[in-house]
Parts: sequence; structure tokens; C-alpha cells
Amino acid sequence: MGLPGPVTRRPRLAAPLRAALPPRAAALLVALLLALAPAFAPPASAAASIDPGIEALARDPHWLALLHQARHRPSRAARKSLTEGGFYLHPEGATDPASELAATVDAMTAPDASAARTVRCRLPARHAFLAEHGLVPAARGACPELLAWRETIGAVRATIVFPEAFLGNPSSMFGHTLLRFDPIDAEGEAGPPLLGWTLDYMANPGDDPGPLYLLRGLVGGYLGRFGIAPYYVKTRFYGDWQDRDIWEYPLALEPEEVDRVLLHVWELQTVALPYVFFTRNCSDYLLDVLETAWPGLDRAGGFPPAVTPIDTLRAMEARAAGSVGTPFFRASPATKLQAALARLSSEDGALVEALAAGRVLPGDPRVTAKPDALRGRILALAYDLAYHRTTARGQPSTTERERLASLLRARSRLGGGSAEDEEIDGRDRVDPLRGHGTARAAIAGGVDEGEAFVEWRLQPAYHEAIDAPGGFAEGGEIRFLDTRLRYYPEHGRVRLHEFTALDVSTASPWRPPFRPLAWHAGLGLRTRRLSDDDGSGLEPESLFRFQGGLGAAVAPARRLHLYAFGEVVVEAGRGLEGDAAAGPLARLGASWSSRGGETTLRAEAIAGGLFGADAGEWLRVEVEQRVTLSDEWSFTVGGHFDRAYGVGAYEGRASFIRYF
Repeated sequence: MGLPGPVTRRPRLAAPLRAALPPRAAALLVALLLALAPAFAPPASAAASIDPGIEALARDPHWLALLHQARHRPSRAARKSLTEGGFYLHPEGATDPASELAATVDAMTAPDASAARTVRCRLPARHAFLAEHGLVPAARGACPELLAWRETIGAVRATIVFPEAFLGNPSSMFGHTLLRFDPIDAEGEAGPPLLGWTLDYMANPGDDPGPLYLLRGLVGGYLGRFGIAPYYVKTRFYGDWQDRDIWEYPLALEPEEVDRVLLHVWELQTVALPYVFFTRNCSDYLLDVLETAWPGLDRAGGFPPAVTPIDTLRAMEARAAGSVGTPFFRASPATKLQAALARLSSEDGALVEALAAGRVLPGDPRVTAKPDALRGRILALAYDLAYHRTTARGQPSTTERERLASLLRARSRLGGGSAEDEEIDGRDRVDPLRGHGTARAAIAGGVDEGEAFVEWRLQPAYHEAIDAPGGFAEGGEIRFLDTRLRYYPEHGRVRLHEFTALDVSTASPWRPPFRPLAWHAGLGLRTRRLSDDDGSGLEPESLFRFQGGLGAAVAPARRLHLYAFGEVVVEAGRGLEGDAAAGPLARLGASWSSRGGETTLRAEAIAGGLFGADAGEWLRVEVEQRVTLSDEWSFTVGGHFDRAYGVGAYEGRASFIRYF
């Protein structure tokens, strides 16, 4: 089924033009126009006459999903990668699904049987679709590599795997999504999940450090690939090395739908696709793959441009009731260790840490004096903790191996459980799928130094301390493209009050035996009050600001989070004398949420000083409370007091937030 080429007609000069030109000049102009005509002719896909049946089938959601064109057209970089990887067979295939369909049919029914079989084996998901509609022979032909790969995976079911957010690496701060293929036997009974296979899309940052990875990822500076690996390898990476708990959600995919996904994965093996941190990421690309099984999938909630890993699950759940099953919670070794140590006294917990660090030996009287059952438990936990720390750093040293062996021998003589035996079923954790929407819009009203204002806010991603904490990493905050516009009715003016390009804060609390370092970095445009011309008051000014530093956090009581940061701030703007200022600041804060997350109370104090032409001390105290109104709506009320240049200013506000 070939595509007829464009019809090129001989250009004709208008009569007045022919009359105005000498015959030789007219002949040269005609020759030039004939030479240039192909360049200005419409592309083959636009000018060709394609069978109406092909045109209709090319709009089928399943065919569009197979071309990665169902939810949005590929970007220019993606089109280039897909075309160079041999994914598209027609020059305009990335933008013209009808031409790509016709070209695929032609290639799979070519007179050269060997060439036709090669295309069918390389694009088996497309072949299955076209064969179902009678456009190509149903027989694929001998495809030994495809057959061997498919037999290796075997009969499987599908499960979405969601490793929770990991605050130690910018690339993992939103969590991650993988598709797991679980082995099943002839009766359809599931086998051990750890023996299953996982599919995910990951960028390759090389040796780039986290901040550089984040910056390059924001602008699509990396290429990523789909990869398949055993699940036990992934659990070791996410659980053992990154201390991430994992949620596993079974999908109600039928066997033929799972097979469609696997065949499409085979088609993507040679393709490298642009990775964009907030948009074309693991979540979005996995939706592209899953759409080949469930055509018509789209994002559930949210709005462009941001897409986060949990959006993959929400799109699955939004498809139909029962699409996503009851999740299984797989606690990381770190979570199990924390739970086990919490059951010991502070004295015994300190002994576990001393044994793991080698400061105390198994034969120490403080250890041998313990009852056998407790001593076995202490030695077991010390071994688990030492093993966890050494594996997280890589290969253990000779000293570390000897320490592990001595703990293991002492434990084996007494028996006693391991932290791995801890039963943690996640019932006290909020399912990430039940967390608030990752994007928001808000409308607020308030008073700024006696002047009323109305504020509109749009934030594509992701989470902040005032939000309900359930389903998000404890102590983590990420704001992306957070934009606030204010209207002051009294003066009829509108101003950009705040634009946060990116603000990231990680403040995981210290809990034995882990003491993570907190850090914060933020970049954007802020409104801050500066001294007016006569020094009698403060005037709002828009300033470019970078703020970042290090800190620590603790959780002295359940759902209570305390943190402290030492930071540096750099400001620039025309409102500053010399256009720039910098200085240190200290930031202290606390947040508390009710058991079900119905309300959150947050308080923060910031004190610092700026050096430069606008030198001066600066203080802010802020209090805010949020109340949940429904799954999608919250109400907040709060205010802050600023003092700078010896002058104070107050602002109060209330807002309604709609989560998507």
C-alpha cells in the first residue's frame, strides 16, 4: 500500500509578467521556478491521497499510543531521537500518524520476505495491531531474539512500583515509578515478586553532581533509556542503598494487555529519549508505555508543565474502578532498623550503635551482662546496622569485614532475631496515592500594612510544609515555578509578588541510628520591604534572591517537626543601593499536623544581616495554619511580621487552595 507522491504542476507565468519580460529572461525564470518547485511543494503526507480507512485507523488511540503521540506530540528533540533510532519508518512519521501507518504496512508487506520479516520482528506491537485489522499477515515469521527475550520474562502480571522520595539526591526527590512483571504459574498463581522483572526509564547523568544534574535536567540536558532489570536488584538499590520504602500496586491488566506492553518495550530498546526533570521524566514516559495496554490514559489531575511519578499511579486509578489494587508496603532496612531500635531502651540502643561502630566488642562486660535473649537481640541489630552502613558505602574494608564476622559469630551462638524480622505493614503510613494533589492554584485576600490586596497563585509542583504531610517525604519541600500575582484595589495596581523558579528543602529528622544532614536552596524573585527615601517607612521592592544553607531536624514527638538552618542569602535589584547585597541568616521553624493531616500549624523565625550599601539587620516571624476542607480543597490563614532598618511591617492573609 504505497503512498502516491505529490502532484507537481508546471508553474505558469501571469500574462502581464510574460509580456514585461524578454523571452530569454522569461525562459530563465521558468527554469528557476521549476527547479525550486519541489522545495516549496507540500510534504508527501500532506499532499498525498491516503485511503480514508487508513486515515481513520491512524486516529485510533491504540495506534497513536504505539507512536507515542496519544497525549502529546513528541518534542523536536524526541522526534530526532526516535527517527534516528529507527522508531519511525516515514520521514514525517513523528507528526503524521497516517503516513507512518501506511509506511509500516508497506514495510511489513514488502515483496522481499526477509526485509518484511525484519520489520515485523523489530516492531512486533505494531505488527499485532495491524494484523488485528487485517492489513498485514498474522504470521510474524521467525524472530529468534524476540522469542528468547519473551521466554526469559515468561508469563507475568503487572505491578506499579513506587519507591518513596529520597531526599539525599535531587533526581529522586519526587519518588520514582517502575513497572514490575511478576511471574505466574500455569494456574495463574503469582510467584515470588523479587524474581520478577522491572521496566523503568532513567536518565544517565554520568558523574554530574546532584545540583548540576538538577540544572541540566530542567532544560532537557540528558538522554534516558528504558531498561529491564531483576526486581531484587532494584530493591537493593532503592531499599538498601537509598533507604527508601517501596509501595507496590498491582494493576488489573489482562494477559493480552501485558503482552502488548512487553512487545512495545521491545520496540523501544534502541531509542534514547530526552529527559526533562519536571515534564518528560520517568512518570510521563511510563504513561506512554502503559497507554499501549490501556489507550486513552491521561494525567489524573494536575496541569502542565509538571508531571511527577505519583501522577502515573493516579492516571491508572482514574481509568476505572479496580484498575489499581491494594498496595503492598515493602519497608526498607533503614525503616526496619529504626522500628527495632525504638523498642529498645536508650541505653541498649546506644550499645547497638557502639557495637556497630566498633567502639565496643561483643565480649565487653556491658554486653555479656545482658540476659541471653536481649543480648542476642542487641548483637543482631548491631550486625544489621553495621552491614547496612558498609553496603551503603560500597565494599567493606578488612576491618569492617572482621567486625561483621565477630558480630555474626557472637549472635549465632545466642540466636536472636534480626531487624529484617520486624513486621512493618505500613498501616501507620499514608499511601502516597492518597496524598494531596501535586499541583495547586489558590486565591487569597489580605492586608499588607493596612492596604488590602487580592492574590492569585499557581504552583505546578509539588509540596510544602503547610500541606497535609501524608504520602510525602517527611521534612521535604519542593516548589517549582510558584507564581503569585497581587492586585491592590486602593491604587488599582497589579504586581508580581513572588516567582520561585525552584526551592528545595530537605530536613529529614534525626532518628537513631540515622542523622541526616538537612539542606536548602532556593532561587527566584521575592518582594521584600526596603527603607523608603526618607527612612521613615518601608516600601515593597522586587528582588532577585538566592538563599541556601545547611541544617538539621528532629521529631521529638509524633507529627511534630523542628528544624534549624544556617544559610546565606544573596539579593540583587534596583531597589538596593549598589544593586546587590548579601549576608548570613539563621532560620528556625516548627510544624505540627494532626493525626489524619486534617490541619497543620507552622511557625518560622528568620534573623539575619545584609552587607553592602543597604547593610542592616532583618527579622521575620511567620505563623500559618491550614485546614482540610475536602480531598481537593484547603483553607489557610496566617500572617508575618517583618522588621528591617528599624521599622516594622505586618501582613495578614487567608486563602483557599485547590489541589490537582
